[in-house]
Amino acid sequence: MNKIVFNLPETFAYNLFKLNQIDCYLYDTLTSTNDQAWLLEKQNNIPFPFVVIARQQTAGKGQRGHIWRSHLGGLYLSLGLELNLPVNCLHHLTLFSASAIASEFNNIKIPVAIKWLNDLILEGRKLGGILWETKIEKSIIKKAVIGIGINYQNNSPANGISLNDYLCVGQNPDIDSIEKIGFLAIKAIINGYYFYKNYGIDFVVKTYNSLLYNHKETALINQQKGEILGVNKNANLLIKISSQNAKTIIKFPPEKYSISYNKNSQGYFVLEEK
Repeated sequence: MNKIVFNLPETFAYNLFKLNQIDCYLYDTLTSTNDQAWLLEKQNNIPFPFVVIARQQTAGKGQRGHIWRSHLGGLYLSLGLELNLPVNCLHHLTLFSASAIASEFNNIKIPVAIKWLNDLILEGRKLGGILWETKIEKSIIKKAVIGIGINYQNNSPANGISLNDYLCVGQNPDIDSIEKIGFLAIKAIINGYYFYKNYGIDFVVKTYNSLLYNHKETALINQQKGEILGVNKNANLLIKISSQNAKTIIKFPPEKYSISYNKNSQGYFVLEEK
């Protein structure tokens, strides 16, 4: 393990944490950066916030217990935070982090979008993913670790894309190393948390929906067609179903439904139960 220090965006970070630097613990190989963050906080008594980065993971975590492929060349990062949020704000963590990271990429002219709920999309393929884990006491989220995986120079799966593949068309000096990607991700989460705390979830939802990959597209649900309107503050996907003389907006919770990466042969995104 090595340790380096990142300089943070001073105004936002100081307002949140009363510091403008953050310790970053670097490893060659870990089972999971999220697991290591919890271990350092609990067994080594290292207080949040801090960052854990691994060059590769042997058991990286994805949604619903899936394994995140974590080969050499990708960014595998976890950021631990002290929080004090009601448990009903749990999905807000994903909403502000996904929108903040996608926004940071767009600010440097890399058109990253969001696939509901927590995937980062570039040119219709998966660039990365986000996974929050929390510690809850008496219905209050006290601590959280956000895990971020981003394909950079690693071999991505068939439905994936790496930044290296995209940037070889026209190199972007803002993102020409794994260190710069790591700093972008850390900066994005801190900025996203700042805007969430200061401007509220409605601001976050508006930003998230502006970056939603299939916003205003047509979805197919149980042979019914509907327009994707975006998400609400509970991260439910809102779809407007139109019949002969009525229009109904249906809420689909992310715990029970997922949406396809690509359109089917009829030109629709497919919403399915998990």
